[in-house]
Amino acid sequence: ESLIRHGQLAKEIIDIAPESAFGYISLAWYHWRLAVMGESTEGYFEKAFNLAQRAHSIEPSSMSHMLLGTIYLFMRKYERAIVHGEQSVKLDPNGADAHALLGHTLNFAGKLDEALNHIRQGIRLNPSPDYWNFIFLGLCHRQRGEYEKALAAFKKAFQVNPEDKEIHAYLTATYSLLGRHKEAEAEAQKVLEYYPDISVEHVLKRLPYKNQTYIELLADALKKAGLPD
Repeated sequence: ESLIRHGQLAKEIIDIAPESAFGYISLAWYHWRLAVMGESTEGYFEKAFNLAQRAHSIEPSSMSHMLLGTIYLFMRKYERAIVHGEQSVKLDPNGADAHALLGHTLNFAGKLDEALNHIRQGIRLNPSPDYWNFIFLGLCHRQRGEYEKALAAFKKAFQVNPEDKEIHAYLTATYSLLGRHKEAEAEAQKVLEYYPDISVEHVLKRLPYKNQTYIELLADALKKAGLPD
């Protein structure tokens, strides 16, 4: 319901101030979220991309670069995503979200050392880091093979926002990779309770990793924990 209201308010902002980039950025994030949440993108990525370009043409900013970088990432256009992420940080060097999202992009692109530095910088710059900052941190540690550190980060994310059900999927794979199979199976059961129709394919489709070997590793971990193909 809150996401739907986000989209409604973004449209109202555009109606009131069509010359302002902010409304287009807000509506683009709305369509991006619909794309990554659903089974089908249904043109949502295209809508998000067009709105982001419109915002960027009105006022190039750290926010518009951040948005374009995120959209390019999920389109698997890694180099373009990184360029926009770097521009976002250049325009706002003390921007916590700019650093965090650049780090997130670098992680999926396989540039793990740079990714970790930017994610940590994003957390340092934020007096009250959001739960997704710790998810980003956990995802980076996990791809680096630092499973205990990844587990600690995901637990921190859950502590900050225990209402986020997706964290259980991150915990499932991490426990499985650690060989803690009972805990992995318990987390997998929670995932299936919240998302009865979920599959390993659906989980991994929402994680745009460039490294195919790592994707296969995650798929195997999730299947061992009990999630269906």
